[in-house]
Amino acid sequence: MNQQILTKYIKNGFHIHLIHAFLQHITKNTYLSATFSIKLYSLNYFYWYGTLYTYLPNPRHNWVKQFIRFTDTGHIASALPLIVPSALPVAHNVHFIIMAGYWFGRLAFGLKDADRIADDGNNGLIDWHTDLCTFIHHTVPYLLIHTLWLEEWNHRDIMCSYEYRYETLLRTYTWLYAWFFFIYLPWRMYTGDTVYSILDLKQTSKPVMFGFVGFIHLLVFLSNFIGYFVCTLL
Repeated sequence: MNQQILTKYIKNGFHIHLIHAFLQHITKNTYLSATFSIKLYSLNYFYWYGTLYTYLPNPRHNWVKQFIRFTDTGHIASALPLIVPSALPVAHNVHFIIMAGYWFGRLAFGLKDADRIADDGNNGLIDWHTDLCTFIHHTVPYLLIHTLWLEEWNHRDIMCSYEYRYETLLRTYTWLYAWFFFIYLPWRMYTGDTVYSILDLKQTSKPVMFGFVGFIHLLVFLSNFIGYFVCTLL
């Protein structure tokens, strides 16, 4: 019985909280430890539950889904400033779009997670923890971006004097369209998976869908403006 309980908590990713705490302790780097741990949530989830989906002919390959959503590009955005510090503004914009798009869609449009697996009493899913991990994925990375700003506040003339301009806006739109044409569309055409319920015309009317798409485009502009404003304040 104890072994079953332990397995259930491991499958739901509770041990990742301990890994996160350990990484924070040894690195003293909040950004690095949190960024790494957040990615572990999705890795752990699809390792244990990927075979329950039907996206691909071979269920063992469904783990690929964790790289398809726009939110998943946020892991790349989080890593970029650690390699190329000048990529921080684009990373900020991407995470702002992820966070604002998710919460606006959830609260204003009542959108639900299209990938959510219901607990049937056999798969061992703990719903509240799954929700918690989803909220973390769509909120914490944006907050973490600001810790990099605070750490580099003495370089604010370098960080903010030129990045939040037209070039940053263009790069953010390029990021969005690159995901759409090179990741989202091929996946949808091959699997039929709409990824987001609001992009499924069987569940959403065209006016609502196009309205939300237009809102996402507005978020790109808004993210760039907010980034410049906050960075200037810091």
